Amino acid sequence: MRTALVLNPSKGGWERALEAVVAATQAAGWPDPDVHLTTRDDCGHGQATAAVAAGAKLVVAAGGDGTVRHVAHALGGTGVDLGIVPIGTANLLAHNLDLPRTVEGAVEVALTGRARPVDLGIALVDDEARDLPFVVLAGMGHDAATVAATNPTLKERIGWPAYVAPAAVKALRRPVPVTVRHDDGEAEHLRVWSVLAANCERVRAGVRIAPGGLVDDGLFDVLEVTVRRPGQWLGVAAKGVFRLPGDVAGLATRASREVEVVSEQPLHVQLDGDVVGPARRLLVRCEEHALAIRVAG
Repeated sequence: MRTALVLNPSKGGWERALEAVVAATQAAGWPDPDVHLTTRDDCGHGQATAAVAAGAKLVVAAGGDGTVRHVAHALGGTGVDLGIVPIGTANLLAHNLDLPRTVEGAVEVALTGRARPVDLGIALVDDEARDLPFVVLAGMGHDAATVAATNPTLKERIGWPAYVAPAAVKALRRPVPVTVRHDDGEAEHLRVWSVLAANCERVRAGVRIAPGGLVDDGLFDVLEVTVRRPGQWLGVAAKGVFRLPGDVAGLATRASREVEVVSEQPLHVQLDGDVVGPARRLLVRCEEHALAIRVAG
C-alpha cells in the first residue's frame, strides 16, 4: 500500500502521530509513508495533491479540522482513501465518524479501517472564483463572529470550551437582514442570528445541532437561527441537548443540496472553524460521496 502522511507540525502531539504512522506501516510490511508537512501558506491541499500525483492510495491527515478539510478538498473525487488522525482542538469530523480519540487507535483505523463514502461541502464567498472546502459546518453571521472572537491561544490550551465566553456575548447580538435561497427555490427575506449548513449531526458537549443529520446523505441540514429574545435560546439549547424533533421558536431546519445567503452588510463566514470574510454572499453546495474516509469496522 503506497501511503502518504500530511502532518500539521503546529499541533501538539504531531511527533507521536508521525511515529505511530511510520511504526504501523512498517508492521504491516508497507513502504514508509511519504511525509508532507503543512505550512501557513499551504494547509494541506498542495501536499495532498502532490501525494496523489506520486501514486498514494491512502493519504493520512494528522492535524485539526482545518488540515482535514484542506486534505479532503484535494482528495475529493480522486478515489484515494483518506485516513484521519485527529490532533486538533475540536476534531468535529472525527467526532461524527466515531474515530478513536487516541493517536494509536486512530492510526490503526486509518490504515486498516473500511472506506466510508462521505460528502464534501464546497463554499463560494462573495465573487471569488476559488472553491473553499468544508467537511462539517459552514456558517454566516454571529456564529462565525463567535469563532473569530475566540482567543486562539486559549483554544489551543483548553480546546472547545474556549468558545463559551465569546458565544455568551454574541448570543445577545440582534438578528441581521439576509436573503436565503434553498436549491432552485425563491429567495426568502429573513432576519437571522446566523445561517449554518451542517454536514454532520453533532458538535461537542453532547449537543446535536442537526438530529438525524448525516455525513453521507448528499444534503446539508440548514439551520436558520432567528433568535430575537434571549429566552428563545433555551428552546434552541433544549432541541440540541435532548434531540427534540421539529423546529422550535428561533430555529428552523431544512434539508438542501445548495444554499445561498446574501447579506446587506458584511458578515463573518466560518468553514469548519476557520474564519473567512467578512463577506456579503455565501453559496454552499454538497458534493455527494466525494470522499472515501477510513472508519472502524
